[in-house]
Amino acid sequence: MIPDIYVHDGTLFRVLEEPEHARITMDVELPILEREEQLEPRVLVFEDVCGYRVSEGCLKGCPTLLDFKVVGTEGRRSWVRLDTNCGFREILCGAVQMLKPDAAV
Repeated sequence: MIPDIYVHDGTLFRVLEEPEHARITMDVELPILEREEQLEPRVLVFEDVCGYRVSEGCLKGCPTLLDFKVVGTEGRRSWVRLDTNCGFREILCGAVQMLKPDAAV
């Protein structure tokens, strides 16, 4: 299941691909509440990953996250799109979790 995750004005710091576990982990900072400026460290964990696309231009620094949404399905998996200030990233996955850094997989 893919939950609604509010990411607007969050920051993407690092992406870890783990093909042997069909997992992608993203270290991010996300707003504590919608329309709130204060950010907290979080980890987005995409499970049962079968595809990952990055379509972003050049940028100095870390991408700013603008939106998180499901844009399609393929069988039991969903395409999740993360819009950023320099393009987008799409992940074909079966589930997504948002965790605190100390609770990450």
